[in-house]
Amino acid sequence: MIALELTRSYPSAGLETVAEFARRAGTSSPSVLRFIAKIGFRSYAEFQSRLRAEVAEVLQSPLTRASSLPLAGAGGSDGDFGTVMRNNIARSVDMLGAVDLTAVAELVSDEKRRLFLIGGRFSKANALWTYQLLRELRGNIRLVDEAPANYAEHLVDMGRTAVVIAFDYRRYQDDVVAFVAAARRRGASIVAVTDEWQSPIAMSARYVFTTPVAVPSLFDSTIGSLVQMEALVARVAETLGPRAATRIAAIEQARDDYDASLDAEPRGDDPPNSATRSCVVVRRQ
Repeated sequence: MIALELTRSYPSAGLETVAEFARRAGTSSPSVLRFIAKIGFRSYAEFQSRLRAEVAEVLQSPLTRASSLPLAGAGGSDGDFGTVMRNNIARSVDMLGAVDLTAVAELVSDEKRRLFLIGGRFSKANALWTYQLLRELRGNIRLVDEAPANYAEHLVDMGRTAVVIAFDYRRYQDDVVAFVAAARRRGASIVAVTDEWQSPIAMSARYVFTTPVAVPSLFDSTIGSLVQMEALVARVAETLGPRAATRIAAIEQARDDYDASLDAEPRGDDPPNSATRSCVVVRRQ
């Protein structure tokens, strides 16, 4: 009960007094203190100090990071950046071990399940990239990229067979969190793609992909998530087998047919060619 309340009301529950935390969790103050000791803290004050530091990390912005970056010529190097990036990618691959990739791939491969992808202000780029790969492999897939005011038009089409892949990284976006929670209430299965501190979308998720995002830059890097999504797409392709190849072939044929129709028919907004312009000039003379 205590762990559930801490997760559900993170971080506010842990920043309250012991008595207030105990009341929230429906237990006693001594029970809360025993729980804190069990998870490795010597005191409630130490637990709260760690929690505040974690919240500060989650809330970092490009502006707050600016003060911690080295000045030009003061020791920062491309090599340092590259080392961190390589380590983040390696850790992201290792973190895949915490996810049942086969189960997620089977869920995402089921075309009877309508698949939705959504991201926030920056993370929607990852959602778009993943969507573009997956739609080559399967149909019945949507990218939720409208303004939040239009999210209801997607939610109304969700039920127990829907699947949502949601992307959200630190300084988590309230509208994405709300969309995911609403989708979960409608019975959708949620796949969360987030950072190592975990967006609140993870609380609604059946499966959670986590990745390190901190690099020596004003901006976080989500390259680790893209590596993880590459792994998921590869597993989806394996799961679909010949069906994926059949769809890709059909898409290529449709693309060829479409391109041929464009070549065969003049488009109304095309400028006249030089021969046409010459005829116009002759007629005017």
